[in-house]
Amino acid sequence: MEGTILSLLPPVITIALTIITRRILLSLGVGIIFGALMASNWSVTATVTSIFDIAMSVLGEGNIFLFVLLIGALNTLIYISGGVHAFAEWAIQKVRTPFQAKLATIFLGFLCFFDDAFSCLFRGSLVRPITDKHRISRSKLAYMLHSTSAPVIIMLPISAWAGFIAALIGTILIDNGITQYAPFEAYLLTIPTNYYAMTTILLVIAVAYFKLNIGQMQRDEKRATEEGILFDTSRGAVAGQEESTLPVRADGKLKDLLLPVFTLVTLAIIISAYIGISNIEGQVTPLQILMNTDVIKALVYSAIAAVIVAIIRLLGRKTPVSELTKAVGSGMKAVLPSVTILFMALMTAQIISKLGVGLYLASLIDENMSLAWLPVIFFLISAFMSFSMGSTFGTFGLMLPIGAEIVSIIDVTYLIPVFGAVLAGCIFGEHSSPLSDTTILASIGGGVHTIDHLLTQMPYALISSFVSIVGYVTLGFTKNIYIGLFATLLALGIVIYVLVKTKDKSFESGSAELELEKA
Repeated sequence: MEGTILSLLPPVITIALTIITRRILLSLGVGIIFGALMASNWSVTATVTSIFDIAMSVLGEGNIFLFVLLIGALNTLIYISGGVHAFAEWAIQKVRTPFQAKLATIFLGFLCFFDDAFSCLFRGSLVRPITDKHRISRSKLAYMLHSTSAPVIIMLPISAWAGFIAALIGTILIDNGITQYAPFEAYLLTIPTNYYAMTTILLVIAVAYFKLNIGQMQRDEKRATEEGILFDTSRGAVAGQEESTLPVRADGKLKDLLLPVFTLVTLAIIISAYIGISNIEGQVTPLQILMNTDVIKALVYSAIAAVIVAIIRLLGRKTPVSELTKAVGSGMKAVLPSVTILFMALMTAQIISKLGVGLYLASLIDENMSLAWLPVIFFLISAFMSFSMGSTFGTFGLMLPIGAEIVSIIDVTYLIPVFGAVLAGCIFGEHSSPLSDTTILASIGGGVHTIDHLLTQMPYALISSFVSIVGYVTLGFTKNIYIGLFATLLALGIVIYVLVKTKDKSFESGSAELELEKA
């Protein structure tokens, strides 16, 4: 079954169960057991051993779990210090409208450019009190966080992703004897071909400005605006909600939030640079630092330091140790369900990898097909692979070499369009997948159930993918990146125009009346 169409069964079953039952842990568990049975030739003993080995392997790379737990503790410590309350009071004076609150969320995404996990978690905890005040649903917040994390990071040449992709491209160019491009140059040239990332960022701005609420997002926004209920309470509490039961200091100041956050961000950058430099043999350049660093490890160290800073400030004001202990435990407990989902999603990704899903999907590409269809085909296959595996980096590592091998044989002028299509497809796939770590982390940051985030984000991801397909087909037939980009933006403009003209005017009227009452 490995490397055949049957290898698609575990991810398909997992995703189908998630949509049908809306119970992610159950769906992931079924997918893990079924996939492990397939990989072990239906031997129960071998399956149990395989699941245990994979679980130990995932735990062995547990920095991401530790980081999420530390952020949960940090959020709660800042909350009980009164720092969040002080920031909310300050920000509410500056951010006077729901649109400004949404814009602040989006803008912060460009400042948190070095890691998608940090971008989702940090921004969520920072802006959630502001968006809550303006009755913006948690679903919309999670959508804005997710849409301005990976799509922003992959297009900025100063991120750790840029270093990884450039390093991978460099190896690929050497292996295929392609000398027309330097590695970082090739990566930079893919940026204007990443139609999905660009349209996702533009679409989230349009959604914020024009209040384009589709499907469940409209129901969630209507409930939040008219009733003040920000998430689906019928599913129980969501990650990060336990902090509301803790006592908050009345003497909280803005620096109770800013000092730990400044410590976190500054040390993350410094430690990332140190790790990168220490791993370099030879000339030290910014690109080499990005290629050799470990951002998640740096974030763990800086999060520990930020937690210590928050504790020291609280102890300095004679906060009882019992309250600090309770706050740290409560913060970690609040994010534990999401950590469990993340752990099981990473296990699922490893099992799917063992079954050869990527190899099967890659085998569908025929070197004899019309070259004009290459960009759109690579976009779609990369998207499905990333969607099935929940892994962007794994898909990068498999699809970029395949694309380079094909175009180096047939027509190397398609190299950059194919690379750009692969990168775009990977972002689309992880944006839509219940197995993706950023889907889970955006849900934590937004303070919403993962299934609700998935269902509300999916229509917008499909819009960006549709207009990207228009662009890649145009690019394939014209062999011109910018004509393809123009076609993409034109298609996006038409879709936005149609959505604006057909949106629910009665809801808009009710929202406007409520805003006047609040004013």
